Amino acid sequence: MSGSPKFSEAEIAEWKQKILEAERQRRSEAEARRRQEAEEQERQRQLEMSRNQTHIQVNVLLSDLHWQWANFYLQEAVALQYRCQNQLEAIASAESPEKLLAISEELVRIELAMQFAIKRKRWDEAENKRRADIERQQFELEELQLRVAQIPEAEALKFDAAGRQLLQCALQNVLEAIAVGNPVAVRRPLAEATALVQKHVRQIVQGQADSRQLQAQANQQLAELQVILAGLKADPVVMRWQTEAVTELENQTNAAKLAIASGRLKQVISCLSDRQQRSQIIIETANTAQIQAERRDYIADSIAETLQEMGFSITFHQPEHPEHPASAMILGATTQTGKGISVSVPIAGQVFYDVDGYVKHSVATVDGNTAAVCDEAEQVLTQMHTSLKDKFGVMMGEVLWQGKDPNRVLRQAERLPSGQRYQKLRQI
Repeated sequence: MSGSPKFSEAEIAEWKQKILEAERQRRSEAEARRRQEAEEQERQRQLEMSRNQTHIQVNVLLSDLHWQWANFYLQEAVALQYRCQNQLEAIASAESPEKLLAISEELVRIELAMQFAIKRKRWDEAENKRRADIERQQFELEELQLRVAQIPEAEALKFDAAGRQLLQCALQNVLEAIAVGNPVAVRRPLAEATALVQKHVRQIVQGQADSRQLQAQANQQLAELQVILAGLKADPVVMRWQTEAVTELENQTNAAKLAIASGRLKQVISCLSDRQQRSQIIIETANTAQIQAERRDYIADSIAETLQEMGFSITFHQPEHPEHPASAMILGATTQTGKGISVSVPIAGQVFYDVDGYVKHSVATVDGNTAAVCDEAEQVLTQMHTSLKDKFGVMMGEVLWQGKDPNRVLRQAERLPSGQRYQKLRQI
């Protein structure tokens, strides 16, 4: 093939642009429905998983209640059993993660009530046995020690390390006072130790509640991000143009899940919020790329149809790089007399031509230089441009090539100059 690369500006008429945008809108709505369906399925899956986990919690409480039945007053055991069974009905009718979370909090309260009920009965039974002041004081000390022992060491150090250290010293003082055998001397250190235990327990309970709230918030944001991720994966346009971004978002989601499991909740909550906003950017970027690709395809299809109407036969019409959606669309056309035109339509930018079989020659310009003359090929391309505008609304700019004299009037030429920009188009 011969001649320099030809190129021109390609524009789509406003009416056709509106048609393309309307079509993109219609497809976007269909894609949005697919995302919504995928998101709803993911929400339901998570709801059922949460429902099952909450149901297991109730069964564990009922099992503990049955196993320790003798440690409760009968009326309290029946009341606790009734509260647990009521939660089974609430779990079955729960329609949102928030309601299941409320049930879980109620189960925590029931568990605490069971502990308090056990303690209450144990206390009463012990009080009946311990008639001497020193025996009662000894029991109180044991109760304090038991209460402290029920708090995991890790939880105590996490939420009230200083209080834990003071508490150990106070309990030791009570133990030494009891060893002396004077109940009056025991009262003050025992009261101080009791107050410190209550303060320590309140600190731990508050810390655990705050931790549960952060955990729930992190899990909720993670679940919402997983819902969004499922919607993105179900969107073919997003997966066509933003596969790497979706993969990166998925990797970040998995990393956040591990961070939640390791207890880095505040850091994860901030990151998850940023990643939720990132999903909208992914969708917008994919839609922008898709409409550019559809614009490219429309221009290429219009050129192919116009060349056929002008007597050319299309020899190839395909992406230059099929493995990449942003590839230029290339096509070749020939006539029965051996003349050929190859076209490259990029996703954005100038349309390039390469021609073969047309006469060309060079002429002297007014400044004494020479210019390549391509009148015959220029006439064919100009005729094609006119048809593109009239029939398809594709407005092409002036046909340009390297060495063209901008002041020369178009006339019939003998041959078109050859270029090297799209020599490979002739070999396809």
